Amino acid sequence: MSRIPKEIQDFMEKYDVRSDEVWPVPGGKAYAVKHKALERIAVAQKISFERPAIIGCDLAEKSMVVCVFGTMGDKTEWTFGEASPANNKNQYFAAMTEKRAKDRVILKLLAAHGDLYSEDEAEDFKRPNPHVTRPEDVFPPIERDERGHPVDNIQYVEPGKKLTVAEQRPVFAALQKELQATDSIKALRAYGESKAFLDRFAQLKPDWQEFLRGVYDEHKQALRQLEIGDDMRMAG
Repeated sequence: MSRIPKEIQDFMEKYDVRSDEVWPVPGGKAYAVKHKALERIAVAQKISFERPAIIGCDLAEKSMVVCVFGTMGDKTEWTFGEASPANNKNQYFAAMTEKRAKDRVILKLLAAHGDLYSEDEAEDFKRPNPHVTRPEDVFPPIERDERGHPVDNIQYVEPGKKLTVAEQRPVFAALQKELQATDSIKALRAYGESKAFLDRFAQLKPDWQEFLRGVYDEHKQALRQLEIGDDMRMAG
């Protein structure tokens, strides 16, 4: 969770939202949150809703717009929910309209809309598999050159022997441990460029490689801070 923006972390901690219920939306400037998490928060925070006002509904076109009002304590918010073939693939378009409106109201009442969006607000907000953690969920993007190859990180390697997921786990764990055991940036770079490391690294699938590149970069930054501290102590 350390790589999630602080305001999102604070929201998750305050309202008991799990890490697998939040993920970056395309563009990376905001995050999506699961509808079930927002429903759970609404119950805990005693958020109530008035009967929605139907602004428009076309059953033949499978489109609908509603306005929903919600209250939390002495605070009231309202917003629209909409669904049409242009922005919805779910056949239950009326239910989707309601979910979108209610989720937006919940986020508005919690002063989080804009930083957080409901997973149902847009089709491309949905996570292909919410139980799978991706490298970009944990680590920020690493620097790459014009060819897309990593800069000052583990180099690009041609795929080696294909391993099953079960076979990859111990390889990944060993490489991660060995990277984090290096005690200087010079040692980290030397180990990351060694044949002993790269031969095993090439056996991992691309996502697993990206995780290790994130580990490499994070450890490099930590070592850099330690070296800066050592330099300051020596100068003092």
